[in-house]
Amino acid sequence: MNEYYCLDIEFPEVNFSSYFRKGKTEVSKTHHAHLYTRQDEIELRIFYDKSSYFDSKLLSWFKEIDGNKFGSFLKVEVTQNYKNEGLKRIDISGAKLCGASSSTSYYEGNKGYVILKIDKIKLYWNTNEENKNTAEFYLDDKGFRVVKAFYSVFGPKTSSENDWKLEISRMNDSHEFYELGKSLFRPEFSFSSSDNENGRVATIHKEPIIQFKYQDDITEEEAILYGDVVLMLASFYYHIKIDYKFRRINLSENTITIKNIEEKNYYDTNENLCEFGSYLNFNEFLQKHWQEGTLENYELLSKAISLFNQSYLVDSSSAFLIRYNIIEICDKQKRGNGNFTYMLNKKQIQAKQEEALDILLGMIKPDEHEEFKTRWGNIQSSLKNKPMKDQLVSFLKSQNLNLLTFPVKVEDLRKMRNNITHGSINKVVPAQLRKANILLCRISVILILNLMGIKDWKLDTEIK
Repeated sequence: MNEYYCLDIEFPEVNFSSYFRKGKTEVSKTHHAHLYTRQDEIELRIFYDKSSYFDSKLLSWFKEIDGNKFGSFLKVEVTQNYKNEGLKRIDISGAKLCGASSSTSYYEGNKGYVILKIDKIKLYWNTNEENKNTAEFYLDDKGFRVVKAFYSVFGPKTSSENDWKLEISRMNDSHEFYELGKSLFRPEFSFSSSDNENGRVATIHKEPIIQFKYQDDITEEEAILYGDVVLMLASFYYHIKIDYKFRRINLSENTITIKNIEEKNYYDTNENLCEFGSYLNFNEFLQKHWQEGTLENYELLSKAISLFNQSYLVDSSSAFLIRYNIIEICDKQKRGNGNFTYMLNKKQIQAKQEEALDILLGMIKPDEHEEFKTRWGNIQSSLKNKPMKDQLVSFLKSQNLNLLTFPVKVEDLRKMRNNITHGSINKVVPAQLRKANILLCRISVILILNLMGIKDWKLDTEIK
């Protein structure tokens, strides 16, 4: 059995005595637990007095809560013993409940336990002085595409006729670190090996990581943000959600480890920004001036990029709506018509309005004058406003896009959006929808690049 950590878990707002009225009337809000962190799962074993039927009551409570917010219902304290040497604090506030099980065979000594599976755990340790102000963010399997472009394949390297060695070396143009806020980072492979003196095969294992170096005054929030920014860039470049499965952040106050359960079942794609006329590998992409714009617009970019990747996973009509929505999300223009400029004072304006009303009443039957006066009063505030600008056209022009070159007119894009939204799919021509989807996908890329501050793009309007 793997090693575990000891902790006490409290359910401060839950009255378990009101569930499944068997056993003891009062059920403790605090229970001892063991935390196991294995490669592909995070397991909590919560111990309880069997006569309390706590396991059944806990499972009943789960039916009433949002499992995605499971960690927010708990308070966790680290038990001070040899199992937790160096461990200061555990945070599972962001954990999702992935599964729960109970059995009469689950017991140790005179205590039963219930097994919970969660997806995320954060642990705070004593500071690692040797590695202070550094971090390693380990990528999931999808992260190999991020790192592999920076390395050659494993093989012999010859420096002279009698001098050669086996190695996996970095590409000549990828040794530098990239700046991001208070940090420097670069994609790397972390290597480990296994061998047997009597065996014919020695094995080298490699893990894709993002290596960070920090300034002294870096905070935990900033360190996590910078890691998320790099992840977002990679997910955008490769059009697929890439995630970290483990993070080790060595700061002045703490060493923080964060474990996530890796997503195994996903729809893969081999596309990247080269599909959109940007013939840059990821190394060259990171050398662009994106830092300031990306940090400034991080929340907006996170939403847009998440939707952009999601648009590859759905049918063509849904993809169209998602990509159209990306334009609306990226549009940061203030929506408003503006007012006309009056040359008269308030008293003079009122006099002119009364004159106009007398003239208009001459066209209306006398028995309808009062109703017309009410209508006239209601529209006075609207008459101050200038005609509404076409928000979509105005925004796209502000992004330096030439609408006249679009293979699908903006008005047709709007009509398609309305027809799909209102369920009139039969009014949408499949060939035009295909063109519109390709166009909106390319526009989405450009809007995201603009938010990052990358301006040297070109919209390809030719769609075969």
